[in-house]
Amino acid sequence: MLDLRAIVDDYLQRCFAAEERPRVTELAVLLDVSREHVSRQFAAIYGNSLSGYLKQAQLAYAKQLLVASSLSTCRIAYMAGYGTRRNFHRVFRVSTGTSPDVFRRSRNVSSQNDEASAPYPQSSRVPQ
Repeated sequence: MLDLRAIVDDYLQRCFAAEERPRVTELAVLLDVSREHVSRQFAAIYGNSLSGYLKQAQLAYAKQLLVASSLSTCRIAYMAGYGTRRNFHRVFRVSTGTSPDVFRRSRNVSSQNDEASAPYPQSSRVPQ
């Protein structure tokens, strides 16, 4: 049996590298199954929706870029597949309750305080 999570994570990495939004439909085409089939299979195995997992990974990647880089939020919006800065800000605020800029400032202050105590560098992979 295929490791569906590994396939999905590989797909996410390719989307982010190409600065494209991850889509269930596109993933289904790559797997040569229907959108409904891959969604049902993912939910049965992992207990959450595939579309929700893709959105969560997309947001996690954007958060990682906000904290670990000095890239503009416009650039991060494109890199994470949101298309426009406006769309990124809207989705980010709905999901987190704050703007990307406020999130970045709050994390940069706390990461400067924690930097000396960090035992190892953070991973560059999309959080699971």
